[in-house]
Amino acid sequence: MDYIKDAMVFDPNFPYRMFVSKSRQMYLHSHDFLEINYVKDGEGYYLIEEREYEIRQGDIFIINNQERHMAVHDGGLMLEVIVFDPAFLWERMQGYQFLEPFFNRSAVFTNCIRREEEGYGKLLEAVVNIRAEYEEKRQGWELFVKSWTQLFMAQLYRIYLISQDKTERKEARYKTFTRLQPVLDYIHEHYLEQLELDELARVAMMNKSYLCSCFKNTLHMRIFEYIDQLRINRACMLLSTTSESITDIAMLTGFNSVSYFNRIFKKVRGISPGNYRKNQI
Repeated sequence: MDYIKDAMVFDPNFPYRMFVSKSRQMYLHSHDFLEINYVKDGEGYYLIEEREYEIRQGDIFIINNQERHMAVHDGGLMLEVIVFDPAFLWERMQGYQFLEPFFNRSAVFTNCIRREEEGYGKLLEAVVNIRAEYEEKRQGWELFVKSWTQLFMAQLYRIYLISQDKTERKEARYKTFTRLQPVLDYIHEHYLEQLELDELARVAMMNKSYLCSCFKNTLHMRIFEYIDQLRINRACMLLSTTSESITDIAMLTGFNSVSYFNRIFKKVRGISPGNYRKNQI
């Protein structure tokens, strides 16, 4: 399946960012930086390469700069995200061993650290202190952020060494996701056109009922809800960047009814297309 490679601009003098994310992810994606996620609220599951992890409040996830990943949830997930350049943590190639938990891919590797795991409290303490320094930005905050991040990594390395034999693998849902890849690719190529369930079932090489069941169980939304999400995302771009009429935008984004477009847009975005456009001015 195709995936998006995210780009992020860092301050060259401090290649580090921290922010809260509540958005639903529509694509598998990767990026050129390391990522730490702390789950502030909500639930769902994370697809990270060939692994699937249940997301629980309080979980900490680590993702390297090559792994394709996607958080699947119902819209109630809130992640505290830390991203940074790998070189941020060491100078002259010293300290690189502490990044091993990001890159080791043994059979017992896990991207997720649960609250019940030994040493978790010290990881959370580091995240809390990073957040405080990053938000308050008092004098010398950059050094404190770097120091707390190094302490986080040192503790993570200790957990990694201790828990090599304690992790579990969960691949069943990812295997189903892999089976859906052809139809997802087809949807992303043709979502602006009129799509029929018979056509999608043929592409997936499944019967219609099984395709709908697999799609709902794997992505936590119905297949045409997913298509509508893609179309609404495209409509938002057109509303923000063009002067096309709302009627024309509805047609350009695969909706054959303006009233249906308006209803779905408000359901997805919580606002009418017209008011959305006004808010972008």
